[in-house]
Amino acid sequence: MVDHWLKNSLNFCLPQACLLCGDTTSRQHPLALCDSCIAELPVLGETCQRCANPLEPQLERLGNYLKHSALLQTRQCGQCIRIQPYFDHSIAFFPYIAPFNNFIQAAKFKGKFATARMLGKLMAQQLSNSINMLDNRPDSLLPVPLHPSRQRERGYNQSLEIAMPISNELKIPIFTDLACRITATPPQTSLSLKERKQNLCDAFHIRGNVAEQHIAIIDDVMTSGATANALAMKLKQAGAKQVSVWCFSRAEPPS
Repeated sequence: MVDHWLKNSLNFCLPQACLLCGDTTSRQHPLALCDSCIAELPVLGETCQRCANPLEPQLERLGNYLKHSALLQTRQCGQCIRIQPYFDHSIAFFPYIAPFNNFIQAAKFKGKFATARMLGKLMAQQLSNSINMLDNRPDSLLPVPLHPSRQRERGYNQSLEIAMPISNELKIPIFTDLACRITATPPQTSLSLKERKQNLCDAFHIRGNVAEQHIAIIDDVMTSGATANALAMKLKQAGAKQVSVWCFSRAEPPS
């Protein structure tokens, strides 16, 4: 953990090279990307307002997409119409393709928690443009908790690192003590949709007061939605009034 902190502290002190094109970026630049590359980043088009799954196979470019359509959707996908998830609304800005999948993998498995902060800053920029379009602001942000053994192994929770810039930008508090993960579940990546749901059965416990609150779950990527749904179910059972899911990236759901 100390090594990670030292390496990332040096990165903030020294001139940065854009992670995509290699050009030098300003030391004061909030992201490790140059302006040209930021403008060309792909973002999701129209998405389901319930689960953020793309409704059309369409990508936009961030530079031409000032107000994100995911905050304006009223349509739901067929899956959410058939079986409504426990969460009420989802936002995901970026597709799970290059370069975002590489950023997320680095943030989760390669000790690059500064990259997780960069993802949070990108999310915060987009949310700040459109937060007033939401029906109501969340009362608090809840990063998806890791099991203690997983957090000790990784040294940090990438969802918390993503949540910090969002909290700073939107002035919404983070409450990490609202929930904990009580089951050390196997990774979801190799599991089918049915197996993902079973894998997360009773994985979370709510230990804080969420009665009548609007909670926004923060995570790096949503694939099947099983993790968010399992956590949202526990929040609703504990009395939460509304549960939103804010994810950096949306991946294609497994069959």
